[in-house]
Amino acid sequence: MNFKKLMTGSFGTLCLLIILLAVFACLSNLFFTPSNITNLLVQSGTNAIIAIGMTFVIISGNIDISVGAVLALAGCMGARVMVLTGSTVLGVFITLGMGAVLGLLNGTMVAYLGFQPFIVTLATMWLYRGCAYLFTGGRAIVGLPASFVQIGRGMIFNLPNVVWMIAVLYIVMWFILQKTTFGRKICAIGDNQESARLSGINVKRTKLIVFCMSGFFAALSGLVYMSRLNSGQPIAGQSYEMYAIAAAVIGGASLVKGGIGNIVGTLIGAIFIAGLQNGLTILNVNTYWQQVCMGLVVLLAVGLDRLRKTVS
Repeated sequence: MNFKKLMTGSFGTLCLLIILLAVFACLSNLFFTPSNITNLLVQSGTNAIIAIGMTFVIISGNIDISVGAVLALAGCMGARVMVLTGSTVLGVFITLGMGAVLGLLNGTMVAYLGFQPFIVTLATMWLYRGCAYLFTGGRAIVGLPASFVQIGRGMIFNLPNVVWMIAVLYIVMWFILQKTTFGRKICAIGDNQESARLSGINVKRTKLIVFCMSGFFAALSGLVYMSRLNSGQPIAGQSYEMYAIAAAVIGGASLVKGGIGNIVGTLIGAIFIAGLQNGLTILNVNTYWQQVCMGLVVLLAVGLDRLRKTVS
């Protein structure tokens, strides 16, 4: 295998992650403690989950920058239902269903009305965020059931529930992307939409499903976020779309050409971003400099995307 191609793929991303962790471990003896590693994995949870849907969208040759706002709106609606009814199950159902519906709206405009995905999701990002503020009056929703809080704070065999959730989700979604007809259809559409259509793939329906998935995973990420904070927040998910895109692209998905990407690389990318944030916080780096570093990470993602194009 070509060395450049190897280093610009998931293996290269894994090497970057190992270097990052090693640097922080050398700079602080608090970084590689069991409690902090557990905390790092939990911190990566919301982005790792939301990045699953983003990976599928990018592989299909599209983009969805409304996911942070979907997280907030769907999460706040589910939180309000939980407070009013006291039912965790109903609140979870409403949150996930609302996320899928919001994704369905995005997908309908992109797949069936022919709108550009960037413009559509830019508009719905503002629309959904505004609706979240209107729905809550700009205030946090508190008083969630204790059983719901355990989703984000509970442990199974000394590992947080979030870690188990991520493991199961990534195994299932890896199988779907790599081993099923649906996964191959997504890659085919991203690679060449017209060829996919001529080969008998229902391009519009597949795109619609992909955007529904993006909304669903954004809402699921919102559930984890809410359960960790024990509240529904209309400001939740701000900039999460950028983190999700960065995780997917660092992990191997391409914004330049669809049909490229893998779910394992996305997980490594999400842990990389969480590791950077965690390490900078432990080192007491100024918040402004942390913003600079995150901007550099996004540029790194773009650079890797560009490099992959030159070596492919």
